[in-house]
Amino acid sequence: MNPMTLIRVILLFLLIFYNSSKTQTKFSIIEIPYSSQAINLDGDLLDWDTFLNFQFGDTLEKFTSQGNYDLKVIYPPDFDFSKINKPKSKNKVNFYSFWNNVSLFFAFEVKDQHLFAEIASKIDKPRIHMNDGIEIYIDTKNDSPSKMDVNDYQFIIDILGEYVVFRGDRREILIDEVAVPKDFDQNVLFKTTVSVKGTINDDSDLDSSYTIEIEIPFAAIGMIPETGHQIKLDICINDVDYFEKEGIIIEEISSNNWTFNWSGYSDFGYPEYWKPVQLTGSPSWFENISEEYRKSWFWIYILTLFSALTIIFYLFYRTIKLKRLPRSEEISEDKFIFIQSSEDKSLSQNEMILKNASDFIAKNRSEIINSEQLSNALNISLRNLQRITRSELSLTPTNYIYVIKLKLAEDFLRNKEGNVTDAAYEFGFSDPSYFSKIFKRYFGQSPSEFVKNSYS
Repeated sequence: MNPMTLIRVILLFLLIFYNSSKTQTKFSIIEIPYSSQAINLDGDLLDWDTFLNFQFGDTLEKFTSQGNYDLKVIYPPDFDFSKINKPKSKNKVNFYSFWNNVSLFFAFEVKDQHLFAEIASKIDKPRIHMNDGIEIYIDTKNDSPSKMDVNDYQFIIDILGEYVVFRGDRREILIDEVAVPKDFDQNVLFKTTVSVKGTINDDSDLDSSYTIEIEIPFAAIGMIPETGHQIKLDICINDVDYFEKEGIIIEEISSNNWTFNWSGYSDFGYPEYWKPVQLTGSPSWFENISEEYRKSWFWIYILTLFSALTIIFYLFYRTIKLKRLPRSEEISEDKFIFIQSSEDKSLSQNEMILKNASDFIAKNRSEIINSEQLSNALNISLRNLQRITRSELSLTPTNYIYVIKLKLAEDFLRNKEGNVTDAAYEFGFSDPSYFSKIFKRYFGQSPSEFVKNSYS
């Protein structure tokens, strides 16, 4: 092989390798990680350091368009590009991003020694790209071949905190002379915070930087967040280093505006040149449940709180009732009227009512009986029952029921009709431990101790 042929082979190999590397670079996928970490949009980027970080800067010496797009499509045909003011200092950018179940997050730290924002955006918001600031292009479906469509969004935020959102316009896509078909002033709800280190519109000193944080809800741009979902992004910077009067402004074009993106171009808005991006990582199962039922969590919390308070109140109420229960020696035995012959005529009216009460409790000893049930069974009012038990025994109706059942349980255990647990259930106590507590409170010894002492 002669030297010329060898050189041609080597050049061909290098050309193939270069094109292959260029293709791989063009289609390499940038990964945006998932995070459940809470972020405050406060201008401080110290809490962003664990997320995607992409660093780029202004390396341009002249305006460069992407692909076959001619800048003259955007600028007037007679525009003199030599009149464009090159920046006094080159910007450097730290870009961060992550996502969670609800939103897509971006943050910019732009090193800029000359901060300018003179364009009155409140009059004509699309002109805020002539101020220092950032631009984000998002192809939410990763489906736009060359022109922006309805799935594509453009966010512009300047250092004054003013912003505007564009969306691809379906009606203008087919018009050949429209390079970037889009409609402005879209009602897309998102959050942003801007922090500036330096003085704006003052060229007597050197400024430091500005930071911009953005939270874009997926719902606002029609995205369903899923691990592996691919979109396309273009991240761009608008750099202005001159007063408005020092440049030329024609409609929405300014000779002071020096633009560059993370791919190293001056012109943007063409989806085929945006970088492919993929959502990686995933929320935990608990976060998925929380997201799915987030509207119910409040009521679940209220129900849980109510249940907990109910249990606490019930336990407190039982403790109070237990403390109010007298000891057996505090009540005279002759005050208690147990099942006796109905012909007994020596009883007073109150004693007869208490006798009937004890008869009812004994016949329904396995049931949980409350004061209202007892008064209804006796055909008297609850107030009257309270008066009788208080005057005759210094007891509440509830404690009267307890005392009758405890005296019946005493005989039950003494006669070996069952063990302590049997006694608890036999006399309507669903909790044997509570039965043991009130038994000990009244008799001064636990049921087990009573059984042991009765047969010793």
